[in-house]
Amino acid sequence: MDRINNEEIWDRFFAPAIHGTDYVALVHCKSVDNCRRNIKSPHRYEIIPVVETKYCTDLVSGMNALLQAGVTYAGNKGRADDKFVFISDSTLPVKPFSVVQSRLLGTGTGSNFCIFPRNEWAEIAEPISGGLVPSVRAAVKHHQWMILSREHAGQILTRSHEYRDLMGQFHMNTFAGTMKNTGCLDEFWHFAILFGTIAHATNPQMIQMTGLNGKPLSTTDYEIQGQCDTFVQWVPRASGTANNMTMLTSTLTQDPGVDMTAASDKRPATFHRMSLNSVIQFRDSWFLFARKVDDGASFAGCERLVDVFDKLVFSTPPQEFHVPPTWAGTGQWIDTRNFQVTIGSGDGSISLSGKGTGMDAKGIYCNNRIEVVFGNGYKAAATLSPDGYYLSWDTGVTWRRQ
Repeated sequence: MDRINNEEIWDRFFAPAIHGTDYVALVHCKSVDNCRRNIKSPHRYEIIPVVETKYCTDLVSGMNALLQAGVTYAGNKGRADDKFVFISDSTLPVKPFSVVQSRLLGTGTGSNFCIFPRNEWAEIAEPISGGLVPSVRAAVKHHQWMILSREHAGQILTRSHEYRDLMGQFHMNTFAGTMKNTGCLDEFWHFAILFGTIAHATNPQMIQMTGLNGKPLSTTDYEIQGQCDTFVQWVPRASGTANNMTMLTSTLTQDPGVDMTAASDKRPATFHRMSLNSVIQFRDSWFLFARKVDDGASFAGCERLVDVFDKLVFSTPPQEFHVPPTWAGTGQWIDTRNFQVTIGSGDGSISLSGKGTGMDAKGIYCNNRIEVVFGNGYKAAATLSPDGYYLSWDTGVTWRRQ
């Protein structure tokens, strides 16, 4: 829209690389004027001219404008193994630049698509003629954040006028007979341009597609397929149940130091705060990037998230980094209603478990302060007294240690 979320983290990511040689970072903004005011490192991020886009029905035009700018920027200096990486404004890198560069250049001239489970693909019944058996054609649904080869980038730009009516062809987001196809143009279009749609899609097939990295595409696989470089948490229906994305999701959702809004049918989960463990989990995972992360997202501890990333993610090897293993206020407390509340803590994260209604919460600690979010969404902060016997909430309420 009008900024790059957590731009300082991106600055640290790009710092060891050479602009114009190792990378070029191109930005498409809804508001160019606001982006120029908000982006603090204009020497690192080049804002391209704005083209009209519409959520869901046409983000493809903005994506292709970025693609055209990338191809034009390289010109005759472009290499066959160049990669064109689509990143959202709410994404963070979770590997050092050198690791990202090495892995992507090592995939040759293929492209990476993160493909939704089979139940998410769009389907239409094909016309029946001459007594033929009824057939179903499918459009493969994929995450927007793909990584394209130079060859595929050129093909897309050459055919950018085609398939623009794909949503209409597949009756997307409307009922058509017994099938309901949901999704947006940017989740189908680029794959359809490069690899087409799939005939006889209800028949079990293993399709080897030239230039598509990963295993052959299966028409009966209800997990994610292809190659997923960007972590994102969707609802289980759109994520499968047993893959590296769902396993990492399970770890993150159980971490009391992670504050995130759960995924819905229309939006993926959003991170508001990360913990020490979650940063390490991302660093050690397969993924190169992760989204969605709030601008100015916090860390479960006293440090800024940008400094944690600098030490634990972008430094090779990672630097020594610790947070106090427990908080001084850990233990049993009595609230103003004379109910017992148990406070547990570890590695910057804190949890409250009360016998009274609505007293369960989770959050962070830093020195003598805690900040928590209760189960009903209410946010509160408190300060531990120097003697450790009283917990004074900013609302004026005081608890006493049992």
